[in-house]
Amino acid sequence: MRPCVLLTALRENPALSKARRLAALHPPSAFRIAAGDDTPDIVLYLDSGYVGLADLPHLRRQIGTQPAARHFLFSESDWPYAALPGAYPSLTRALPWARSWSYLPDPDAPMPAASPPQEEPAHLFSFLGRTGTHPIRERLLALDSPDTPCLDLAAAPGRFADFDYRRTYRELLLGSQFALCPRGFGAASIRLFEAMALGRAPVIIADAWLPPPDIPWRDFSLFVAEKDVMHIPHILSEARGEAAAMGDRARRVFAAHFAPDVFFDRLLAMLVMLPYETGTAALAGRAWKALGWREGYTLAHRVKTRFRAAPGLTS
Repeated sequence: MRPCVLLTALRENPALSKARRLAALHPPSAFRIAAGDDTPDIVLYLDSGYVGLADLPHLRRQIGTQPAARHFLFSESDWPYAALPGAYPSLTRALPWARSWSYLPDPDAPMPAASPPQEEPAHLFSFLGRTGTHPIRERLLALDSPDTPCLDLAAAPGRFADFDYRRTYRELLLGSQFALCPRGFGAASIRLFEAMALGRAPVIIADAWLPPPDIPWRDFSLFVAEKDVMHIPHILSEARGEAAAMGDRARRVFAAHFAPDVFFDRLLAMLVMLPYETGTAALAGRAWKALGWREGYTLAHRVKTRFRAAPGLTS
């Protein structure tokens, strides 16, 4: 019998809503999604916001409601705290029970298909996005030219006629041989997977990011160190002849691992292979080993905010 999976979260959030729609439109074949009073074999928490130290008591209580199930976390947080076995797109620390993975795909997006033969895209590379999320993005603005458009989102309406973000962003990716994928607030960028889906070779600029395992990343993407951003025009000019083949390989990898129709099967198959220990002691041990400066900072900030908001206190 196929394992039963409950999709839930510590609190309602966009990732959970998106995941439920994705599972409804593209249900997994090797697992079944829990409905009604089904007793789950797997509980998958899906969160787009930060899950930190303050959430551990709630998480422990939630685990206690389904003690026989295996509990995993899929977190799209820019700063993941891997206290629970799971998948974290912006993972930066190698931990035995945590893996990097892609973001949730658009449930309504068409399946990636082979692009028909076409002329070479007009742009060698491009970037369109918010540059205030990390200094490395601001440095990309120095690479802007008519052949290599690199601009902040706020400047786009002045550059593109009839600007519409979704349409313009997609057209710019399709019109580029390479797609620059710099880190933002987090170490990962969803544009990496968007470029793959459209058959464009991604250029990954994120020193701290841990790529999802068992994927031949260097067959279809280029990794450029953050310190070497100004060398990108030369690097990509040298690789121009490989761009089309790399883009096609990127599309095929996305279709095989991250596309809407395979996402949950591939994710869950990876999760059930992770080492898994139950009990409060195991949760505490993972929480301690995954601890970083941000967990302490965020907890202190939350306590300070609540203290200031208490009746009779002023800031």
